[in-house]
Amino acid sequence: MNYYYHMNIALIVFAGSGKRIKSDIPKQFIKINDIDLVVYTIRKFDENPHVDEIVLVTSESYLPYVESYADKYQLNKIKKVVVGGETRQDSVRLGLSAIECDDDDNILIHDGDRPLVSNAIINQVISELDESEACCPVLEQTERIKEVSNSGRVTLIENKSYDVQTPQGFKFGLIKGKHELFKDKVFSDDISLVEEEVEVKYFPGEKENIKVTEDIDLIYVENALKAEQ
Repeated sequence: MNYYYHMNIALIVFAGSGKRIKSDIPKQFIKINDIDLVVYTIRKFDENPHVDEIVLVTSESYLPYVESYADKYQLNKIKKVVVGGETRQDSVRLGLSAIECDDDDNILIHDGDRPLVSNAIINQVISELDESEACCPVLEQTERIKEVSNSGRVTLIENKSYDVQTPQGFKFGLIKGKHELFKDKVFSDDISLVEEEVEVKYFPGEKENIKVTEDIDLIYVENALKAEQ
């Protein structure tokens, strides 16, 4: 019996400036142990045996620098380095446009500033795409809110919300088509483009899989990466 093999392609996006970090350079290029933060992210996918190719999306000013990563760090799965757009959504769309694969192949879209993503999360995204057209790790957040009645009685109510993480997984034809269709509209993330059309498989993420947005996040990631070595 013949089985069709679906390619697993990681699209790692880091074309932003990261202005909330107190640094003269974009946060993804801040060095930890003399290695750019984003290189740790790329390595997670490069070393995963189920990932076939990696496409990087960066800013035009850093293009030659990022193109040197493959040789400098022996990152063998980097297929292309693409110049991003004004927004993350633009950058993802441009990255998808540069990918050559079948519509049924799997795309894992990941933030370059999430270097603590685990193999378990990457593997689960790939596994979920065997049954789903789109999937996404989420982290449940529980907040206790005080509600005061007219009589003055205080009741504690648990308010649950979910933080959406990456990598978010899609069938290539689905997500590429949606990015082209909605390129003039603004969405919070990639999963938002498809959730009204297909049933998205959500599964538990990991609290360590944080996105570096502020200085305190950078300190946490720096300590965690040093502990991994």
